[in-house]
Amino acid sequence: MAINIIQVIEQDVKAANLAFRDDDFANMNLFSNRIMANAILSDDPRLALLGFCLKEMARIYEGIKARKELITFATAKSFGDVYIKSINLKSNTSGLWQQYLLFYNQVRQHQQNKYEQESYEENVKFTRFAFHWLIQKLSEDRDMLFKDHNQFVRGVLNEMSRIFRVHGGELVDLYALSLVRALQLYCGYTDYFAKDERDKVINRSILPYVDDIAKTLLKDEVDHEEVTLLLRRIIVDWRVAYIHFMERPRLVSIQREEGVPITEETKKKISESVTKALEEEVK
Repeated sequence: MAINIIQVIEQDVKAANLAFRDDDFANMNLFSNRIMANAILSDDPRLALLGFCLKEMARIYEGIKARKELITFATAKSFGDVYIKSINLKSNTSGLWQQYLLFYNQVRQHQQNKYEQESYEENVKFTRFAFHWLIQKLSEDRDMLFKDHNQFVRGVLNEMSRIFRVHGGELVDLYALSLVRALQLYCGYTDYFAKDERDKVINRSILPYVDDIAKTLLKDEVDHEEVTLLLRRIIVDWRVAYIHFMERPRLVSIQREEGVPITEETKKKISESVTKALEEEVK
């Protein structure tokens, strides 16, 4: 039975676009996850790449919306509007990456705070040097992944995100950032296993990806097709883990002013809010 996966994904992209226009980045993230879930039914790596890029876009704009004033947000959103309208599933892999890089470098300055904007200049040589060091560190210190409560992959990703945000980057840096972010999404599911079983999963599934990421990115010439195929492999394993375990519980940050008592009614509302957040699932 022949199934047109691209036709289905085009509908997912349309839904993501409509959510973006309404500033509904939570639903945009949901539709991006759907693209990646549907993409595992196809061998075309471009489809998983597209879903991943839109998921990142939703994450970025959710953060900008929370921190920026209306005019700055509208300016930042204009770059996303151009990017999402430029998406063409007939584009080759190289074209999809180039469009994503253009968008990422345009919007990154709107992720900076005012002190960063006034202090930092673009320095892609530093980004390349730092990313190379971080990928080597991820490979060399791989045994850290077996330690309880470690946040090693998240820590590497945090450094890479910060460096790219303030210094900019080139295509090879975006490859690195994307692969590590995808790996971090997949790594989160290892917490569901007991210690002995978790070590087996890390040995069998996570460490081979650490090796492949290092082998792919530490070359003199990085192949975009190789990067895209590796990204798709990680995404497939991540989406299968979602099928096994569903959405991981989200930590909800509750802030209150010092000296302001919380009534029992307020505590009940907070409890209901947290429960609802923990039960939220990606459709």
